[in-house]
Amino acid sequence: MRRMTGFGWIRMAVYLLLGITAIIYGLFVRCAATGSDFYRIWIVGGIVLLLMAACVPLGVWGRVPGWVRVTFSVLVILGLGLLTFIEILVIRHFNDPEQDVDVLIILGAQVKEDRPSLVLGYRLDKAIEYLNEHPDIVCIVSGGQGPNEPFSEAEGMYRYLTEHGIAPERIIKEERSANTIQNIAFSKKLIPEGAERVGILTNNFHIYRATAIAKKQGIKGAVGIVAPSKKEYLPTNLFREFFGVLKDFLLGNM
Repeated sequence: MRRMTGFGWIRMAVYLLLGITAIIYGLFVRCAATGSDFYRIWIVGGIVLLLMAACVPLGVWGRVPGWVRVTFSVLVILGLGLLTFIEILVIRHFNDPEQDVDVLIILGAQVKEDRPSLVLGYRLDKAIEYLNEHPDIVCIVSGGQGPNEPFSEAEGMYRYLTEHGIAPERIIKEERSANTIQNIAFSKKLIPEGAERVGILTNNFHIYRATAIAKKQGIKGAVGIVAPSKKEYLPTNLFREFFGVLKDFLLGNM
């Protein structure tokens, strides 16, 4: 073990603080039981940071070849730049102005036996508010049944909406989709004839990607209807959305 400078102590303390914070946050998200395994990326990232902290007093970084250190540093900087750029695009749509539409597509998320998940609950409450304000439009509830769900997401949404006063005849169920791409593709076939303005209702962190996918699939009149999300889980939702946007952009889905 080499003798550390003041800068070395600072680096180790930063890695330790970030690592512990990431692990605690990952466990916090895990306790929310969202149905997603994305919380693991926080825990894995935290463990990596703790290992980096342990390597500081051993001088491991200093023994790495210079070209490797430069390459790694450049990749980290580029990655952070890309992350920042995409997150700015996503966050810019958090407060998109609400517009009048001819039909509403409500994107699914995990459902439980007795209630929607937290994320889906925000979407459905916003849908109820919007449908009550626009009594002449219908909605399409979109989502199939995942392996950890008691029934299709569309069925869960249908039950919630009707229990909260939305007439059954105003709800069209799409029960095959397993992701946002399929949500839009399958729901598109159910849009009533003559509908020009299509509202894509989802949470704020998901609006940018969902509306971009809809327009890519030919729904030119697609606009976002923004549902809120819980602030405590916004970091994980935004981080997950970064990978979603990157994947769909590279695959040509948006």
